[in-house]
Amino acid sequence: MGAAIRPARVRVTSRPRPNAGVRAALGALGIAVLVAACSPSAPASGGIATPAPSAGATSAEPAPSPTSWPGNVPDAVIALGAFDEQMAAAAKAMDAAVAAEDFAALSGASKGLVDLVDGNAENVKTVQGYPGTKEVGDSYAGAMKEIRAGAQAIVDGVAKGDATAINGGVKALTAGITTYGLARKALAPLLEQAISMKKKYVK
Repeated sequence: MGAAIRPARVRVTSRPRPNAGVRAALGALGIAVLVAACSPSAPASGGIATPAPSAGATSAEPAPSPTSWPGNVPDAVIALGAFDEQMAAAAKAMDAAVAAEDFAALSGASKGLVDLVDGNAENVKTVQGYPGTKEVGDSYAGAMKEIRAGAQAIVDGVAKGDATAINGGVKALTAGITTYGLARKALAPLLEQAISMKKKYVK
């Protein structure tokens, strides 16, 4: 899980030293990020977690051949699979900022998370637009909305030295990460189908 977060001076010279409330909010964020990064649902490699087979399935039963998805739906699903690894990298950056109590780095990592969500907005819409993947797309849309709101609130709170805003951002980010954890599990079988379809397309 990494080294424990220890009190230390904030290495930011461009802003006044944050008050105790802001520092406490930063500590709370550290807990949220560490819990997300160390969750049992998060594989150590940062890849998509693959659900265990259902109790009724047997190795003798062949997997059904998936129906081909239209347009760029397979590409969008694969992109969301890559988003999982990007999220893991963002969590590490935020964790490092928290451990160092570096507010400039924390703001930068949070802004990077906002940009990451925005950069995947079209992929989410594409997945939502196909009935066979809509439910997972809706789950991703809800999670990303909360993650983005939380990360942006942290950026704004750090800029203003506002502990309340940072705490609000922590809560939204934690809620988004929880929703995201469920969505990424549901994405795993779709990701396998998408990769299979792409292989067929290039044959």
